[in-house]
Amino acid sequence: MTWGTGFKRHTRNNAGFTLLEVLVSLTIMAMITAVAFAGLSIGIDSWHRGSRKIDELDRRFTIERVIQRQIALTDHVFRGDRDQLEFSTTYSLANGSGDPVWVKYVLDGNELLYFETPFTQYVESQTTPALKQTFAAVSMNGFRYLYILPSKEYDWFYETTKDNPVAVRVDLSGDVLTIPLVNVEKQ
Repeated sequence: MTWGTGFKRHTRNNAGFTLLEVLVSLTIMAMITAVAFAGLSIGIDSWHRGSRKIDELDRRFTIERVIQRQIALTDHVFRGDRDQLEFSTTYSLANGSGDPVWVKYVLDGNELLYFETPFTQYVESQTTPALKQTFAAVSMNGFRYLYILPSKEYDWFYETTKDNPVAVRVDLSGDVLTIPLVNVEKQ
C-alpha cells in the first residue's frame, strides 16, 4: 500500500500576501502620508507668512518713496508738528510730478492718513481734499524738523517755526528717513 500517492502536500503559496503583511504596509504608508502632509502644511504656512512680510515691506517702501519725493520737492509753504505735516509740493500721489498740490499727512494711531488738494483749489479753512488715502499698519514715532540755530548749529524740533526747516525726519516702522528740503531757501 502506498500512502503518499493520494495525499497532497500542503505548502504555502508564494503568489500573494497575508492579511497581516497588507495591514502593516498600509499603516506604514499612512504614517508616511501624514508626515508628508504635515511638512506641506508647514511649507504653505511659511509661504503665506513670507508673502505677508513682502507685502508689508512693499507698502512701507512705497510710503517712504512718496514721502521722500514730496518733502524733497516742497515749495516755500511748510508747517507741521509731531502728528501732522502740511506743505505744498510739485509731486502728486495721483499724478506724479507736475502742478503744485497741497499735501497733508496725519498720524492716527497705526494709520497714516494722506490728503491731497490741487494748490489752486486749496483753502485753509476748507477740509475737503481731492484725494484721500489711508496707509494701514504703519508704526510711526512722528515727524521732527531740523533747524539751523542762531549759533549755526543744527537741532531737531517737534514743531515747525515761522521759518521752513532744513530737513524733515520721519521714523517709519523702525526706519529713520532724514529728508532734506531741496526747494526751500536756507536760513
